[in-house]
Amino acid sequence: MPVSKGAPPSESAPPDRETPAEPVAPAPAVEPLPGRLAPGPAEYTAPFASVYDVPLTARPARESGPATVFDWPEGAPADGRWIPTRKKPNQVADNDVAAPVTPPEV
Repeated sequence: MPVSKGAPPSESAPPDRETPAEPVAPAPAVEPLPGRLAPGPAEYTAPFASVYDVPLTARPARESGPATVFDWPEGAPADGRWIPTRKKPNQVADNDVAAPVTPPEV
């Protein structure tokens, strides 16, 4: 049935907005593996370079560049050399063939 201009909407008229979706429950917190930090990016904070089992060569921050930030899928080693961060990862695993090569330090 046509509705004239200025007439209030009828009860059967579709709503102007979509109905809100059911609230999504947050994902359960992932428990880190023993001896590891929570999965995700972590920044290397030790004052010396180190090689990890990924294999990954982690380097400290220097005037020539930032510290290694690596996205650890199983969590960074909880050895006191890494801190969780929101920084974008700047390093890939040394054996990642498909990844671009990181320029050498000067």
